[in-house]
Amino acid sequence: MDLEALANFGWREALVAIIAILVLYVVVVFLRLRRLRRAKSGSTVPDPLVVRAAVAAYARASEPTLEDSPSSPVPLAEPSEAAFPWNEPPPEIPGQKLIESLEREIAQLRREVGGLRAEVLVLREKQQRELAQSQVTQNASPLYSDAMQLALQGQSAVTISHHCGISRAEAELVVALVRNRED
Repeated sequence: MDLEALANFGWREALVAIIAILVLYVVVVFLRLRRLRRAKSGSTVPDPLVVRAAVAAYARASEPTLEDSPSSPVPLAEPSEAAFPWNEPPPEIPGQKLIESLEREIAQLRREVGGLRAEVLVLREKQQRELAQSQVTQNASPLYSDAMQLALQGQSAVTISHHCGISRAEAELVVALVRNRED
């Protein structure tokens, strides 16, 4: 073989060689598939006479011969149903009752913890509302802070105006603010 020809082998020639190999591979695969299809279509149901002969031969081969067996069979005692292990109750797991009682107790404790969490959330929301209301009254001027406290206690606008030294209109405004906040 001429090695100089291989040295002059370029990428175009390599591409043509790869394509030729792929075409050859496709042809071989196609021929194999065609042969498999013929084998599938050619496989028919065996002749019933052949099947019967095979079954009869198998039955003769699997039957015991009379010379091999004893003259009279010895009767065996049949085992009782309770002798089989699958008829027995499963073995008791040590501490099973303790495990079940602990599982019930854990379930009860989880329910109680869930109830306590709900109560804590309700109390937390209530505390946050009260804190927000107290911060609103603290942010007001000291003069109106006293008026807000009196209005929260349910005092009338006249009493608030006399006690805090503010006008009656201002006291009525404070009372209206407290009523709107409660609604």
